[in-house]
Amino acid sequence: MPRSTQPSQRVQCTPQPSPEWQLQELMNHLPVVVYRYQLEDGQRPRLLYISEGVQRLTGRPAAEVMANPMLLFGRVHPQDLPQFLAADRQTWHARSDFAQELRFHLPSGEERWLFIRSIPVQQADGAMAYHGFIEDITQRKLDALRAQESDTLLQQIFDASNVAIFLVDREGIITRANGSMATMFKRTNEEIVGSPYVSLVHPDERDVSHQKMLALLASDIDLVDLERLYWRGDGSTFWGNLSGKRFHDSRGHERGLLGVIMDITARRQAQEEIRNLAFYDPLTGLPNRRLLLDRIERGMASCARHGSHGSVVFIDLDNFKTLNDTLGHDTGDMLLTQVAQRLRDCVRQEDTVARLGGDEFIVFLTGLHAQAAHAAAEAESVARKIIDVLSAPYRLGGHVVRSTPSLGIALFHGAGTPANELLKQADMAMYESKADGRNTLRFFDPRMQTAINARAAMEKALYQALEHGEFLLHFQPQVNAHGQCTGVETLLRWRHPEQGMVSPAVFIPVAEQTGQILPIGRWVLEQACCQQVRWQPDPTMRDLEIAINVSARQFKAPGFVQDLEQIILATGANPARLQLELTESILLQDVDECIARMQSLRALGVRFALDDFGTGYSSLAYLKRLPLSQLKIDQSFVRDILSDANDRAICQAVIALAQSMGLRVMAEGVEAAEQWQLLRQQGCAEGQGYLFGRPMPAHELQQWLGDGLRALARLNGCAA
Repeated sequence: MPRSTQPSQRVQCTPQPSPEWQLQELMNHLPVVVYRYQLEDGQRPRLLYISEGVQRLTGRPAAEVMANPMLLFGRVHPQDLPQFLAADRQTWHARSDFAQELRFHLPSGEERWLFIRSIPVQQADGAMAYHGFIEDITQRKLDALRAQESDTLLQQIFDASNVAIFLVDREGIITRANGSMATMFKRTNEEIVGSPYVSLVHPDERDVSHQKMLALLASDIDLVDLERLYWRGDGSTFWGNLSGKRFHDSRGHERGLLGVIMDITARRQAQEEIRNLAFYDPLTGLPNRRLLLDRIERGMASCARHGSHGSVVFIDLDNFKTLNDTLGHDTGDMLLTQVAQRLRDCVRQEDTVARLGGDEFIVFLTGLHAQAAHAAAEAESVARKIIDVLSAPYRLGGHVVRSTPSLGIALFHGAGTPANELLKQADMAMYESKADGRNTLRFFDPRMQTAINARAAMEKALYQALEHGEFLLHFQPQVNAHGQCTGVETLLRWRHPEQGMVSPAVFIPVAEQTGQILPIGRWVLEQACCQQVRWQPDPTMRDLEIAINVSARQFKAPGFVQDLEQIILATGANPARLQLELTESILLQDVDECIARMQSLRALGVRFALDDFGTGYSSLAYLKRLPLSQLKIDQSFVRDILSDANDRAICQAVIALAQSMGLRVMAEGVEAAEQWQLLRQQGCAEGQGYLFGRPMPAHELQQWLGDGLRALARLNGCAA
């Protein structure tokens, strides 16, 4: 072949580093220090090799450290060095693996944590040496220490809480609990942890609670809040509120439920006490008038569905006042308590025994025969039994007394007669039995037409009264605890051309039943607003709040809100000085509509008071929804507040209830300075009654504001 004409090129090769050199470089740049060593005679360490990373620990090159190992080992913390040397010798002789954590001082004085790990390896010459590494684990130790401190802090918080806190796994087993839980359940922490959560629940609810717990853990519900009856280690029980939330570990895996239990026994007891005060007679424990009316309404509806009769039996004890006056109220209370128990024993479980007040009791029977004659016979049989049982002697302390009852019976069929009317019929029949010699019974006779005829005549006269201008308004002062007149209640009066002044207690019920209350009520609103406008120029009168009674029928009439708004605009009255007084009967039907109307009027500035509180139906659940400004304690409770512990307790309960709801509270029917003093001590800030002033015409009110208030100032000074 011909020679190439290209000039020859010489290839130069860069020498490649040896594998030993590459390994050396690798070890020198590792984040750990690599070493090989032996223990010589006398147990002195001899470094066969150590990587250059040792300079980060000692500040000296590897060669110097190999020549003098104490440059390395001399920086071990003095407290850790003996243990380190002992472990080194032990593993050398045992030819076992070596692992040790220890503290180490850098040349700068900084303390670090090192992890030393080595394993025995037999050399080519048969000698034994250890190959290992030294790792700086300071950051890991600090992280672990912080985690431990955090866990300790959380545990302290966990244990310092005064509520029970616990963790439940997905099988419902308690995995952790704080000290408060052990205290609350009167068990040791060891008894609680590892036990099923449901073992803490009252046995009556345990099965249901277990199923609910498993269903919750299996569902996607994140939060739970409920009340449970729990079981303590000593066998006692308490009510607890359980709040639960799912919890997850640091990797987001669901671990079960975090629960918090608060002991709400006191709260439940307070709620039960309030309920009892609202619906039960404090002395006898029987349903009061409010609860009775509710049960009558329900019983009438039930009888209407089943075509059966029912009966209201009105019971009044003969000569009870004489017993009270001679043997004292304590003895009278003992008699009432025993009467209540005897009445319970006379009736079926589905019947109702109630106390209206004083010595008046009601037995309400349902499910009587569909035929009136048979139903009357059944009611009479129960009534005869009541007379026999109540007429038996009573042992009252050191006295043995007899007390006979007078009974009145009113039958009903379906829901045609209002509950209050049934009570009136039974009351009328009871008075007939008293008139016939007491200790007997009488049925309400539909032929009792005297009162009915008088009512018909009044109905006719009412139509003319409004047309002929026979109505007029009186105003009764309302005062505060400082003796200042803050407002007046507007009271309707009827000056009949022949009968003179007719009591509102007589004609108002008739107007309600006939529907005439609607035009009469509108007239009252117009006149009250006009009167307020006439008072506005007078500095002593302009700020008075005018309270106007509005019946349930009037309030629920279509267009009532629009009518009142029109009256306010037409007269120029100040709505902020108007307060409508509603009775509890507004709650009997369609409370949501009533609330909507009240809110519409509140938007105009009109305020509301709940009148005769404690005598009607009202439910606390509805009461808190009503946009009220004031509660008025019915005068029936105020009348005997000085002598009747029940009335005193009811007044105190109403005052506390009003204060807790942020409402003003006014006592009606205050007639004695001692009554007013006691009410003020209980926290009642406003009162109304003959003690302060009788209802009076508008022209007399201004004079009263001068003379009457001076007398009130002296009265308050004496009662303070």
